[in-house]
Amino acid sequence: MRAAVWYGPGRENFRIESLPRPTCSAGGVVIRVRRVFFSAMHTRAILVGHARHRGPVVFGRMLAGDLAEVGAGVGDDLAVGTRVTVNPESPCGGCFYCLRGMAGHCVEPVTLEPGGMADFVRVPAALVAGIHRLGDHVSYEEAAFAETLACVLQGLEVAEIRPGDTVLILGSGGVALCFLQLARLAGASRLLISVRHEPAGEVLSGLGADRVMPSGDRLRQAVLEETRGYGADVVIEAAGTLETYAQALELTRCGGTAVAFGGLPPGSRLPFEPNTVHYRSVRLVGSYRYRPEHFDEAIRLISTRQIDLRPVVTHTIDFDRLTTHAVDVQQAPDCRALVVATDPLPGPAVAVAAVDGRA
Repeated sequence: MRAAVWYGPGRENFRIESLPRPTCSAGGVVIRVRRVFFSAMHTRAILVGHARHRGPVVFGRMLAGDLAEVGAGVGDDLAVGTRVTVNPESPCGGCFYCLRGMAGHCVEPVTLEPGGMADFVRVPAALVAGIHRLGDHVSYEEAAFAETLACVLQGLEVAEIRPGDTVLILGSGGVALCFLQLARLAGASRLLISVRHEPAGEVLSGLGADRVMPSGDRLRQAVLEETRGYGADVVIEAAGTLETYAQALELTRCGGTAVAFGGLPPGSRLPFEPNTVHYRSVRLVGSYRYRPEHFDEAIRLISTRQIDLRPVVTHTIDFDRLTTHAVDVQQAPDCRALVVATDPLPGPAVAVAAVDGRA
């Protein structure tokens, strides 16, 4: 089968190779991947490296497809041909972090074999409970985004948004647009979003934004004007830059919460005035991964249409062009989320597509 293997930083170290097709184990299944996402994290790993991964690795946690094989002992509700997505990781339940309710930091999680940037993946028996059948109204693209949405739900939890809060979101990618929608569901009364590459204003308004803020040097004054000089109750950093991390601390009101969500290149150092945190009692909290219940909730939100992914998933690329084109497409100003199709796509190699796959 085809698989995109990452060996380390450098575009030449990310290439499509032929790997043995995984076989089904007892109690497990094999998924024929139909859609898998290529994110900013993958771009960062290819260009400058990744703080937590060493090659060779087949990336791809955000996937959806069809059951190609079903092992002995798997329930009758999972049959060959069933359209599914899967929670790509299962915590061990017994390590230091699992015992403290931090399953996203599990030391020995069970994972897919290999990652989803391949034609097929093996789902071990320990992950089968995390398989979700897709309703006819749920596209592969939507279902594959559940893993990222689960991460956003974890970030929303640590943000502790209260009814009536003013929330500022820094970023304009798919993650930021998900935070925008979920913050409203959490009870935020005023939603501000600062974007470097502004989507259409009606798109952001339709997703809940009360005001689109400028980026860069003009942002501070605009936020202070919007919050009577205090700053936002909650600021969510969803852009992954040193500039926006510093802004998140600066624009959080006294006693407010700044959520560090976006990843940065390895070795990044944040220059900021510690007194910004100390004297203003700012709560700085990081968010990484999610718990299994977050993934289940993400599927529910997608299936019930409580979150709209149509403005989020903007670009589709054919798998055969993944290693040569994906980085450039993902970095394009109008790209918020890039999905990879393992089936040949009609039309141009890189196409803007509706979330249901009918461009």
